[in-house]
Amino acid sequence: MKKGVTYLLLFLVGFFGYKGVSTIYNKFLKNRKSNNEGKININLKNDEVLSALVYSAVGDFNHTDAIKAFKVEIKKLGIINNWDIEFSNNPSLFNTEGLKNFDVVIWNNSTGNTLNKSQMRSFENYIENGGGYVGIHGAGDDSKDWGWYYEVLLKAKFTHHLNTEFQFQNGVLEKKCTSSFTNCQKMPSTWEREDEWYFFDESPQKNGSNIIYNLNEKSLFVEDINENGIPISKMGEDHPVVWTNCVGKGRSFYSAMGHKGKYFLEPLHMDLIKSGIIWASGKSAKCN
Repeated sequence: MKKGVTYLLLFLVGFFGYKGVSTIYNKFLKNRKSNNEGKININLKNDEVLSALVYSAVGDFNHTDAIKAFKVEIKKLGIINNWDIEFSNNPSLFNTEGLKNFDVVIWNNSTGNTLNKSQMRSFENYIENGGGYVGIHGAGDDSKDWGWYYEVLLKAKFTHHLNTEFQFQNGVLEKKCTSSFTNCQKMPSTWEREDEWYFFDESPQKNGSNIIYNLNEKSLFVEDINENGIPISKMGEDHPVVWTNCVGKGRSFYSAMGHKGKYFLEPLHMDLIKSGIIWASGKSAKCN
């Protein structure tokens, strides 16, 4: 039965595209047995099958709707692309033996200190020895007491986002990626969409990151003073929101987008995340 559903979805995605499959999934398949905490065993694991851990543990702000929506959408991508995906919030997986089973670990709006020091070191070793990281929105906030995470993995640290009525705005993104990033040529050169836009202490580009999308700050209304009377720091023309890093033998992809659940229903947004997962898994072009 499971194999039949997989073949059906593969046919439909070729005929209708991702949006059509998403509609069919939500209407007919979504209420079937849940795999939100478990494994989608589509195929026996081998070197040709992308294997991913989706980690959504929360230790600080909880992006509840976004976390749930991402799980649903990434499950669809797993079925369509024949990926081997495990969903778990269990930090005990962050050890040498546990992490070696995955090509990439996806931090799905995971905030705060959810790992102990030993688990942090295991993840650092995993990445630096060839593992992949994908961080979504809140995974890049400033709630982790983990210097390596910000200085080496992300190469930037969140400082703030806009507040009150200006918290969520349409912003214009400008493509900066090169052909070394998965599907770069097919992505739109400019892209207008709404989100809660993150600001960082400095541009990760200054620390060697490769920028995928830059936010045109002029497309936003940015206050000069916040509600507490504190001047708002701006990043100016160099305001990346999606970028990659080579970390030792491993790869890091981070997107600051994805505060609301509805943002993961955008086909372009999920296409970008899919490209980031493939790139971070090491199953595409060389890291540079």
